[in-house]
Parts: sequence; structure tokens; C-alpha cells
Amino acid sequence: MNFYYSICVSLSVGLVFGILGGGLKQLFWHKGYSQKQITKNLKMISGAAAVLKYITCLVLLLGLIWCSYFLILGIMEPARAEYANNMSELIVAVLSVISIMFAFVEFIRRKN
Repeated sequence: MNFYYSICVSLSVGLVFGILGGGLKQLFWHKGYSQKQITKNLKMISGAAAVLKYITCLVLLLGLIWCSYFLILGIMEPARAEYANNMSELIVAVLSVISIMFAFVEFIRRKN
């Protein structure tokens, strides 16, 4: 567990310094992009959004199936109800992260 904690701390520190460094770089050094580069990036983001849409739908449907399984497991075997509840919470947490990533990509795509 200490190893995982160290990884989380390292990633957090790296993320904070990266965001600060990127913000300072953008503040002092701004590169202009050609229309060709902008069009290429928009096309790439649209393609990624289309793929991510299907992946998100697939994962949401799988989450629905498995959450219903764990619901029925908890009802049919009360001794395993806590296990079923914990697994369902884990599935919902993962689905929330995936949905947030999809929403962010859609926001970026529609912003431009």
C-alpha cells in the first residue's frame, strides 16, 4: 500500500508542476497555429470523440449488466450482499470516470 501511495503522491506532484509549467509557458510564449493545423486537430478530435462514444456506450451497457447481476446476487444470497454492494460501487465509480472523460472530449470538440 505504501508503494501505491508513493505513486499517487508522485503523480499528483508531477501534475501540479506540469500544470504550473504549462501555464507559465503559455503565458510567456504563445505559438500561432496555421489554419491547416487547426483543421487537422479538429478532425482528429472529432474522430477520437466518435470512437470514445462507442467505447463509452459499450462500457455503460456492461456496467448495467454487471450491476444488475450484483443486485440479484445480493438479493438471492444475503451473505454475499456486502460483496455485491462493494462491487457495484466499484463499477459505478469506474463508469463515472469514463463518462467524465467522454464529456470532456465532447466539450473540447464542441467548443471549437
